[in-house]
This record gives sequence, structure tokens and C-alpha cells, in this order.
Amino acid sequence: MLWIAAAFAACGFSVIQMYHKWDKHPVVIVYAPHFEPISTVPFPAITMCPLSKARVDQFNLTQTYELLRNGTSLDRTRKRKLRALAHVCPYSHLWRNFSMSEDETVIKSLQNMSFPKETIAQWCMWRYKVVNCSDMLTETLTEDGICYTFNGLPASKLYRADVISPDFLQFETPATIDSNWTQDSGYGSSAGLNAYPYRSMGNGLISGLLVALSVRTIDQEFLCSGPYTGFKIVVHTPDEVAMSGDWFFRLNNEDDIALTFTPNVMYTSEKLRNASPMRRSCFFDNERYLRFFNSYNQANCAAECMANLTLKKCGCVKFSMPRTADMKICDASKIECYQNILIEAFDEEIRHAMQGMISLCGCYPACNSVEYQVEISRMPFYLQELSRAAGAAFDKFKGYDIAVMSMSFKHRHHLPIWRREMLGVTDVIAEFGGLFALLLGASAMSLCEILYYACIRPLRREPIPRLAINWMYVLPWAARQNPFRTRMNQSENW
Repeated sequence: MLWIAAAFAACGFSVIQMYHKWDKHPVVIVYAPHFEPISTVPFPAITMCPLSKARVDQFNLTQTYELLRNGTSLDRTRKRKLRALAHVCPYSHLWRNFSMSEDETVIKSLQNMSFPKETIAQWCMWRYKVVNCSDMLTETLTEDGICYTFNGLPASKLYRADVISPDFLQFETPATIDSNWTQDSGYGSSAGLNAYPYRSMGNGLISGLLVALSVRTIDQEFLCSGPYTGFKIVVHTPDEVAMSGDWFFRLNNEDDIALTFTPNVMYTSEKLRNASPMRRSCFFDNERYLRFFNSYNQANCAAECMANLTLKKCGCVKFSMPRTADMKICDASKIECYQNILIEAFDEEIRHAMQGMISLCGCYPACNSVEYQVEISRMPFYLQELSRAAGAAFDKFKGYDIAVMSMSFKHRHHLPIWRREMLGVTDVIAEFGGLFALLLGASAMSLCEILYYACIRPLRREPIPRLAINWMYVLPWAARQNPFRTRMNQSENW
């Protein structure tokens, strides 16, 4: 009896341990069993933000700074442009203390001072074919002001057009093709080679993008972005907003950088839809509604959360944050307020994580997602030497500071990652069966025997009464009249 009790106790303990393991980690991450072609993944969206924020013929920041140093008062137009630049220039606190609240037209002022697409990108090659840069790029509103995006979703597809402020929809490009891709379903069956967002058919520059970016030399400004020139480069998925202040690459003038992408694609089993988002640590697209965005992903959720926190704390939102038309835009006197929101939110996230609480924004990753791992190589670009050697062929670049950027996928195929349930029905049967067989000597045949003797055997009809069987003895001789024999028929003769 002691061994039987020990076996049952060990079996029960093992079952409880296995349950706790499943309850704590119900989801497992595994590699897919086969590779997929790179054409199933969209080419990343590339957002390019010049560090120079204003054309000198529209607003001369250096000249304005000298006027302020000399105590000269500014006219209304120049003051409005200066206050608008204060939102996108990290060194704006060196110019002036904007303590007074005033009405500002931040977006309109930034647009008037921004650079045309034709001068920002003067030469483009997509999939080894020279294309018109203006048709490939879209102006985008980011926290760095007016930027330029390749392969991003149209504003009407990215945002909820009936909710978002018209300030975001005005950057719609008429030539943009309707989107044929989503994070959950990928490209549709009818999507062709030129489906939008664009995709590569292979690896290398023959299926990639080459862009020559430029800014006029006279427009280079060091009072705004400090001792840096060139561009911020943000790599993100087409359905994400460009978070240019969080994660970016720097492209200096007279540099040539090559960005090589390796996609990290995550798929989630449909069987996990029944599990709660907290247990699987992700959201399907239709599970988390975003007020301003059509599709859910972690970046869009974070942008919306920061807008809500800023509105609650400061009574206004930064000009680049998603908002409705009636939400107030923060003026220059609120810059410090909305900058501190990010620090406070980060501290709250750490505190919640240490206490095992749900994060402040609750922005889990999307269950089906694409991320891009980027490798970068850099070399100098000797434009002046090339111009002297080539002569008139490069005359159009005179007076410009040029930077070149090439982007492509590293491999022709990628290996997706699957998020699936740790224990399926088959796995549970195998786990429990192994425990029972190891500790109790049980098997499927044992279970069948138990069912037979518990349910079927008692229903069996026997011609010989059980009492007679229990008292029947095997005699050592054969007797015609057996005293222990039970008469089966009353008419039978003994």
C-alpha cells in the first residue's frame, strides 16, 4: 500500500507541476519549418528628416538669433516662425525662453519653411530603374517637423479619416496606389508585382532603393540641430507612424551609407485567439481599437497613448501627435511640459514592470508583425572630386550638399517565427500518458480494461448463477450425480 500511495503522490505532483508550467507560460516561440520568399514581406517604409528645418530665403535663423542677442524686437511673422521652429529644434532653449502663451500656426509655418521634395531627393532608383522621386515620396508630419517617406501607407489608410485632424490628411499623395497589404493577412491573392506597399523580388540593390538626398549649402543651419548636418533616417513598417525621436540612423552630408535589412516576421496561431491577450502578450488587429489609427501595432498604440497622456497633463498635444480637429496644439510655452511626459511615462513603465502590473499604456506587440533588423555600412562620398572629373554632367548638384543612401534586403528568403500554444491537445495526451505510464504503469489498454470491468462486465448475462460458481469444486472423480451440480432445467433427471 505504501508503494501505491507513493506512486499516486508522485503522479499527482508531476501533473500539478506540468499545469503550473502551462499556466505560467502558455505560449511558446518557435521557428517555422520552412523558409518564405522575401516577396511576402513589404519593403520597409523609409522616413527621411533633414536636420536643417528652414530655407534661408524663408527664415534666416542665424540672422534672427543675432537680432535677439542685440535686443532687437522681432516682427510678428518672424516671431511666429521662430516659435514654430522651437518645437523641432533641440537647441531652441539657447535662443529664447518662451514663457508667454501665444496663438501659433505651427504646422503651416513649418510647411512654408520646409524644402520641396524635388530638392530633397534629386535622384532615385527603385529596383534598378530610375524613377521620379516626387512620385515615390510623401510628405509626413513627424516630431521632427516635415519629413519625407517612401513606401508608407497613405494617410487615409493609416489614420481614421473621420476622426483624425485634417492636418494629417493634407499630405495625401494622389498618385499613391491603394494598399494591398495588412499585418494579419499579408498581400492579397490578386496583388501583383507592383502592389503597394512596394516589395522586393529578391536581395541586393537590383531589388532595392537608391536615393541621393540633398540640401542647399546656404540652408545648412547649426543653431537648430547643433553641430550636425544631414538627415535622420527612420526604418519602420508601412502601417506605422515614424517615431523619429526614438530610433533612427544618421546620414551625414557627403556620406554614402548602405542599409541592409533582415525581416523578423512573427505569426501567431489562430488557436491562441481564445487565450487572453495578457496570457499570450500580444493583440490581434481586431482586439485593440485605436481611436486615431485603422490598424493596431505597438508604435501606433504608443503614439496614441502619449497623445492622451499629454492632453491630460498639459491640456494640449504636440503638433505631431495624433489628435482630433478640436484638440488644442501646444504652443512654445508648453514645450517643456510635453517633453517631460515621455520621461514620466518611462518611469511609470519601469515601476509597473517591477510591481508586476499592466504597463501604463498596455501596448502589447501585434500578434502578427514585421520588424526589420538593420545592418549599416558607411563610406565617404567625394562629390567635389567627382564633379571635377565628370564636368558638366554634375553641374546640377553645384551648391548642394549631397548624401547617398542605398537600401536592400540581405537574403532572398526569410525564416518566420511562430507564436503558438505550448501544449496542444496532442501534447497534453502525450504528457499525461507519459506520466501515468512512468509512475502508475498505465497505458491505453489499462484504461480500456478499467472501462470494461466498470461498465460492460456487470451487464453480461451468465447461464450459471454466481452462487453456484463460487461453491463449485473440481472433484477428483467423475460422478453422474454430482451433489454440487446446479439443475439447469426442472425436468432434467438426476
